[in-house]
Amino acid sequence: MTTRAGFVALIGEPNAGKSTLLNRMVGAKVSIVTHKVQTTRARIRGVAMEGEAQLVFVDTPGLFKPRRRLDRAMVAAAWGGAADADVVVLMVEAHRGITEGVETILEGLAEIGEGRTVALAINKIDKVPAEKLLSLTQDLNSRYTFAETFMISAERGHGVDDLRQWLAGKLPESPWLYPEDQIADLPMRMIAAEMTREKLTLRLHQELPYQLTVETEKWEERKDGSARVDQMIYV
Repeated sequence: MTTRAGFVALIGEPNAGKSTLLNRMVGAKVSIVTHKVQTTRARIRGVAMEGEAQLVFVDTPGLFKPRRRLDRAMVAAAWGGAADADVVVLMVEAHRGITEGVETILEGLAEIGEGRTVALAINKIDKVPAEKLLSLTQDLNSRYTFAETFMISAERGHGVDDLRQWLAGKLPESPWLYPEDQIADLPMRMIAAEMTREKLTLRLHQELPYQLTVETEKWEERKDGSARVDQMIYV
């Protein structure tokens, strides 16, 4: 039996749908999703199986023009994830098209994409008419040579299976990197902290969501299968 395994980096502007796609690919919530930009701060790995291939998806922070030290660290993490991956997927929002941010990402891909398989995933296709999708696809492919282009809706699942199958075929032959039933490389304590941060981000406004940090201080498994979780929120 020939097995494949490798890393797939999801890159794009903030709110392009990277975390939603990661969760859809994995089949479980491993990356938080909010309507606010810059929710993902660090590289999060989700593990999905497709036949005999194990895909390790790297959900990177959104790429944008950094202004603060944290911003610079997030952008550096995103490009680092792309540079280390076997396959890169650029996600572009169909209804926003080629923004200044997308232009900047395309320029960055020209530097790190040589010799690397890069696919284009146009997301949120349900928000625009078909003729606009065709025009956007042609425009993007004229600016960068993508190995393949996919029309998807990460939220609804449209086109996601085709993308996952294609990605599986592009990974190198390799033993699996994680146990078959593992869906993320984060410990439960960190996933719990991220879930709490998601809820706080949805409920807080202005600068507070971007300043806070959640730390799980205690995780106690109980006999009934539940867990007591003590967390500290820093603002």
